[in-house]
Amino acid sequence: MTSRILIVDDEQAICESMQGLFEDEGYLVTCAASGEEALARLRKQSVDCVLLDIWMPGIDGLETLNRMQQLDMNLPVIMMSGHATIDTAVKATRQGAFDFVEKPVSFDRLSILARNAVQKKQLKLENVDLKRQELRQVSRQELIGQSKAIRDVRSLIGRVALSDSSVLLLGEHGTEKEVAARLLHGLSKRQEKSFVDVNTASIQANRMDSELFGHEKGAFSGALHSQRGRFEMAHMGTLFFDEITELSLSAQAKILHVMQQRSVQHLGNPALLPCNVRLIAASAADLEKALLDGQLREDFYYHLNVVSIRMPSLRERLDDMPLLVSALSAEKANELGGKPVALNASVIDELKSYHWPGNMRELRNYIERCQILMPGLEVDREHMLPFDHACPSKPSVTQPLLDSGFEGDGNFHQARDLFERQFLLQKLEKHEWNISRTAADIGMERSQLHRKIKSFGLVQVAKESL
Repeated sequence: MTSRILIVDDEQAICESMQGLFEDEGYLVTCAASGEEALARLRKQSVDCVLLDIWMPGIDGLETLNRMQQLDMNLPVIMMSGHATIDTAVKATRQGAFDFVEKPVSFDRLSILARNAVQKKQLKLENVDLKRQELRQVSRQELIGQSKAIRDVRSLIGRVALSDSSVLLLGEHGTEKEVAARLLHGLSKRQEKSFVDVNTASIQANRMDSELFGHEKGAFSGALHSQRGRFEMAHMGTLFFDEITELSLSAQAKILHVMQQRSVQHLGNPALLPCNVRLIAASAADLEKALLDGQLREDFYYHLNVVSIRMPSLRERLDDMPLLVSALSAEKANELGGKPVALNASVIDELKSYHWPGNMRELRNYIERCQILMPGLEVDREHMLPFDHACPSKPSVTQPLLDSGFEGDGNFHQARDLFERQFLLQKLEKHEWNISRTAADIGMERSQLHRKIKSFGLVQVAKESL
């Protein structure tokens, strides 16, 4: 991504000269003749580095630096001056300037400083993103709740984790079977080694052997380099298979052979590699039916099913709803920014009355939508968002968004725009396209609602007279 630089100097010749030099280096450059103009530009467009003169008409460079830091505390600012004293340079540095240079400026030195400043800002942003991801991962390695159903599962995981036996995790889609698998690994004696997951549904059948067992260069058409397999990567650790009924019978037989022989072979190489893994598998399917239908080998099933743990649906642990909402709201706020959305008691009651076909995955997505659209707000029943699915018992609250035909192939921004469009259309229809009432209902300014209606091309459909 091209980096942006803002040059702030009241001398036009200096601005134009530096702008040309930095543009030759591949930067996008904006100039401002005063501190006030620079701050106005920053409010409209973020930049990656600022070159700021100290002595300017209006507010000086030090005051501009202070205000810039209030807008973006991670913004690196390089101060420039032809008449500054050592005290001024020290004061600027103590105030948080990235560096200080004297005029006339050596462009070579300034170029190096700007490159280092941009890199420092990028590293800070990456560090913030990593911390958010870490918080997200930590929250997704816990089974949150105090209901009997989830406490029984945690207790069973604690007892089973210390053994090396295979474990079968059963339950509906979205019941956090992968979270349970990671807990099993984290509490086991293999916790210092790798946890490797295999989403069987996402791997093409003709690529399964290569993905699981690895291959040598030239082992098959398109094998341009050697590749380790998942079994090799998980050696001395844990290998987790999600949705085992998606595995072909041939793949099941080969996996069973590897587990029995405790060794694996790369495709294209007969040499045996040691393979000591703990196998954990999960399925939302009826495995008894899968056995009868020939989708699952009996010997493979019995090897996996040493211990089985059934993950409870969200409907079985509704007492956990307040705790889950609180934890997920904090998680999404850390991930997306802003203060956590607050759902009041009446909304929690509605959440408890919903049937949650998608379980924890659906609840997590619901809280994420709330955080995107209503960050930091306290939401009551009247202003709560609709659910993903219709709930027959409460059509007025849980009516789904109008059918848009969206099948999940777009990106996040397309999905968000689609949701906003459908949400606004429903609210407008509810209030018979009365802009004032609709704006008050959803907590939006009338002017902003008008802009949204125009941007989404929403049009009121005239009702046919009877």
